[in-house]
Amino acid sequence: MTDMIDRTPSRELQEHLWVFPMDYPIKLIGNAGEELRQAVAEIFIKHFPDFDGESMTVTPSRTGKYHSITAQLRFIELEQVHLVYADLAACPHIKTAL
Repeated sequence: MTDMIDRTPSRELQEHLWVFPMDYPIKLIGNAGEELRQAVAEIFIKHFPDFDGESMTVTPSRTGKYHSITAQLRFIELEQVHLVYADLAACPHIKTAL
């Protein structure tokens, strides 16, 4: 009998170690297209009014079907992290948020 490995994301388990304010790199993956970039920029600007959409890095996948978007965000409090991730999870253009 083998032991089961817990593959649950550890983000929640590590929140007590976070110190705010903090700069946080975020990476998103979604279907290639301007709609993804626009949707992500709108979410970030909603939560960070001074966010510069031009600061996002967009990288196409090898096949070109997907784009990854990387951005650096400055979170002030934990609740802000939860709100941003909730909006990202609700966005139909985003497949994964890391």
